[in-house]
Amino acid sequence: MGALTEEMFDLDRLNRYVGSTIFERGRNYYHQGRVAVDFVEDDYATCTVTGNGGVYDVRIELDRNNLFFFCDCPYAQEGRICKHIVASVMAVREHLRTHKPVKWQDQLSKVIQVAQSSASRYSAPPYIVFFSLQRQTGFEHYAIWKLIPYFANLNNINATLRETIMKNGNLPKALGQIPNLAAISRPVNNMLDPSYCLGQGSQAVMTANMLAVQSRYYYPSLSSLSDALAMAAGSGAPIFLGSAKNPVERLLQVPDKPARVQIQMSQQAEGIRLAATLAIGEETFSFENERIQAVSLSPVWLLVDHYLVRLEGEKAVGLLAVFQETPELIIPPEDEEDFLDNYYLSLAANADLIGDMVVWEEVSAAPARRLYLNDARGEMQVVLRFGYGDYEVPFDSEAPSESIQRHPNSWRLAKIKRDPAQEQEAYRLLATADYGLKKAPAPYPNGTFLLRAKVHPLDFLMKNVPRLVKAGYEIYGEEQLKSARVNRIKPTITFNVSSGIDWFDVQAEIHFGNVTVSLKEIRKVLRRNERYIKLADGSIGEIPEDWLEKYKHLFSLGTETNEGIRLANYHVTLLDQLLSESDRARVDETFKQRLAQLQNFTGLVAHELPQGFVGDLRPYQRAGVDWLHFLHDYGFGGCLADDMGLGKTVQVLVFLLSLREKQHTNRPDLIVLPRSLIVNWQREVARFTPGLKVLEYFGNLRGRDTSVFDQYDLIVTTYGVMLRDIDLLRKYTFHYVVLDESQAIKNPVAQTAKAARLLQSEHRLVMTGTPVENSTYELWSQFAFLNPGLLGNLEYFKNEFGMPIEKKNDDGKAEFLRKMVYPFILRRTKDQVAPELPPRTERIIYSDMEPSQKKLYLRMRDYYRGLLIGMVEEKGMDNTRMKLLEGLLRLRQICNHPLLVDRSFRGESAKFELLMETLETLQAEGHKALVFSQFVEMLRLVRAELDRRKVRYTYLDGSTQNRQEQVDIFQNDPSISLFLISLKAGGVGLNLTAADYVIHIDPWWNPAVEMQASDRTHRIGQDKPVFVYKLITRDSVEEKILQLQEKKRSLVDQLITTEKSFLKAITAEDVQMLFS
Repeated sequence: MGALTEEMFDLDRLNRYVGSTIFERGRNYYHQGRVAVDFVEDDYATCTVTGNGGVYDVRIELDRNNLFFFCDCPYAQEGRICKHIVASVMAVREHLRTHKPVKWQDQLSKVIQVAQSSASRYSAPPYIVFFSLQRQTGFEHYAIWKLIPYFANLNNINATLRETIMKNGNLPKALGQIPNLAAISRPVNNMLDPSYCLGQGSQAVMTANMLAVQSRYYYPSLSSLSDALAMAAGSGAPIFLGSAKNPVERLLQVPDKPARVQIQMSQQAEGIRLAATLAIGEETFSFENERIQAVSLSPVWLLVDHYLVRLEGEKAVGLLAVFQETPELIIPPEDEEDFLDNYYLSLAANADLIGDMVVWEEVSAAPARRLYLNDARGEMQVVLRFGYGDYEVPFDSEAPSESIQRHPNSWRLAKIKRDPAQEQEAYRLLATADYGLKKAPAPYPNGTFLLRAKVHPLDFLMKNVPRLVKAGYEIYGEEQLKSARVNRIKPTITFNVSSGIDWFDVQAEIHFGNVTVSLKEIRKVLRRNERYIKLADGSIGEIPEDWLEKYKHLFSLGTETNEGIRLANYHVTLLDQLLSESDRARVDETFKQRLAQLQNFTGLVAHELPQGFVGDLRPYQRAGVDWLHFLHDYGFGGCLADDMGLGKTVQVLVFLLSLREKQHTNRPDLIVLPRSLIVNWQREVARFTPGLKVLEYFGNLRGRDTSVFDQYDLIVTTYGVMLRDIDLLRKYTFHYVVLDESQAIKNPVAQTAKAARLLQSEHRLVMTGTPVENSTYELWSQFAFLNPGLLGNLEYFKNEFGMPIEKKNDDGKAEFLRKMVYPFILRRTKDQVAPELPPRTERIIYSDMEPSQKKLYLRMRDYYRGLLIGMVEEKGMDNTRMKLLEGLLRLRQICNHPLLVDRSFRGESAKFELLMETLETLQAEGHKALVFSQFVEMLRLVRAELDRRKVRYTYLDGSTQNRQEQVDIFQNDPSISLFLISLKAGGVGLNLTAADYVIHIDPWWNPAVEMQASDRTHRIGQDKPVFVYKLITRDSVEEKILQLQEKKRSLVDQLITTEKSFLKAITAEDVQMLFS
């Protein structure tokens, strides 16, 4: 660490930096002597500058060879260098020039000299030390007192007197016997050796040495002299009043106790008479005595006749000046109240008030902690004070043990014995961050606190003030606050519910005591996630914290009306829960009846199968049909989400046929599905409900007249046709609109989803094995079609569910969402409802990379690892995900076969060889296998090898036109043992029970997608055990993907799970792991 030097202060450079105006003002301050250099250390210096507007503190710091300047004036607070700093730089520079650091060699030489002189003691002269208080003329002829240490050479007095000085211990009396004391005395310039001091302790010599050194380096000031006088008085050495010519003119006495100003108060005819004297011990001195002089300040030392004495009381020196000028004051009767209110207590604190008018009492009590709040200056201020009995005192950082206070409206005074420890603890507690407060800087009074930066005044009043009361603080001033007057009455809410055809109208009255707030106002506040509301009387009311969670769904899910909120009929249970937790609620009979229907629900009602149904239903399928009837009876839309292969299509067909036979409608039902499922629906209708008249509404020859729909029971169309013909279809009202593989409308802002929501129908259903594939917003999109408004608008859903679940993995939000949609989703797994299915066995088969394959893999891994870690540090994880996916894609492709990333690769792929060996073995043993890959290019490599080996197979990817033909060939031709399928194109909608083996060439992030693909064969109709093989490359990203799958599997286990949520849940640590 460096030290300040004169050379560091370049005045020319400073002039150029601050400008000539500021520089010249600072130079004038310096030459006028307005700068006091208080302290100079190695790496900092402090100065006091007397300016026109007050006294300012300047600090200069050295940090890593850079100078930093600080001043508490308003100009410097704006980050600029002021004239006070310029003046201080000049003063410190001069100080450093004249006070060169003492070399260590010189200091040690003094020690050696003292040691040498001690060795020859007989030759050194004996001496005594004393101090001489001398008056000198200073700046502009002001009197300056200086305390100078002296020593007297006792070799020049007779031996008898020297013995007396050494033995009798009364040094002042002995000194009076030395006739030529002034002649044998000299100022202390060099360090004195205590060994030769006669009749005095080492403390006297040490004090003399220290003050001698200080007088060389520091210009004397009134405050520094106070310290010197105190040290000299405590050293035991005599103190004389003197001059440079005669330092021992008069011996001064230093009393142990300080002097006090005494003021005699008496009631006279002309008013209150104040007469002052100075008390020193038992003696009193009149203020008319001109010999009373102040020689120092802070604390004040007085020279009074033959006494040098400290004056008690901070402001007593002011009284000294007043009563020296006017020894007696008269307070006229008309000014007595002003004197009592504004001057009396100050006099009592700094002087001894005596007389018949003055009544004193002693107060000893435990301090009461009191906080005074005010916001008069536009900011919340909290002031700490303490109550002692009937009196109150402000906080004092110096922790006095006693204070003087006046009893209100009387002349009675109290000496209060304070408890500094309790007061300091009360202050310390407030200064912590626990209550949102921070210490206020100067010029705020001691004990003032402000709110921390992020603490809202209302939060402080509502949350922290009650906690402060609990901690033992009394609170005052809250009612007088201008900007934050608080209504602490807990609000009550009364609901009124009336019913419509398929909705409920909700009105409410909210009361904060006698102040009423409308539901519309409360809704605005809660939708902004705010806690406070401005009331009609100008006060601030606090909305209970549980209201934010309890009612925000009500306000967000409902539609605002002139008088309240309108909710759909499927919000009946949510509304019932809110009403049960409210203070009062009034509901109409219709609402009570609807609620009773749900509350009295004991189970699904079994319905007879329609006469036109051909075939049998399994028990769970009959339950599914009954569940669809339940939704129909209550007017709800629902999602049939059974596992793949459990017969969702037949359940819906039986349900729609049942309604038609019961003459619930004469309107047709619209079935919208992917093109790949047309054949499946055709076959299911022909097999189970052959009596239904079906219109296939697709192809270039489809009609444009919707009136023809009236002649049919089912209208079957594709999502593509529905989108193209939406302007036509939206004009027709169907009985049911059923969306099969409803993940087709998973993107809520896509045209397909928007078009589906425009379709008009009395009821709606969706069918899917995976209600959520890629995002929670898919769930919103499907329910916006099924039960509009159930999950609120998209913005509400995003903030309340989408972001918390996908970004933060919020299990609580996911559970709440599950409960909201649970009544409208029926999902059964094969394990639950089809235990007769043969077992499915999963197995992971590992392969080790070939040397050339591994070399390419490691090169690619290291490239992306370095790139991604740098990007994460620079841009964050969110802005790095696309590059992350690119890197993972390349590594996964190399694991399959390096040819997928490098067409010039000439080596082998271990996984590819393992795959071909496995397929050969399965063929030889007479098994049939489905081979899935995410990469079409990988399937092409497999096809090429199979063609080379003359192995027959079927194939399906997104470009395949004859999908059903490929399925039928595989299912029915015993000579075809392999079916190569793109994971995306063939993961749904296919029935491939002829296979008993499934091979996944590459792992996918979401295990649910792999399970869907495996379900192509493990479904109703399968009579053979199914084996699922996953091919994994050892020591590669594929193993890491399996680890991540396991780590994030809790997301898969919920209804709300997305493959995107896997990727969004990946952290920077996961990146390190994936590319390690």
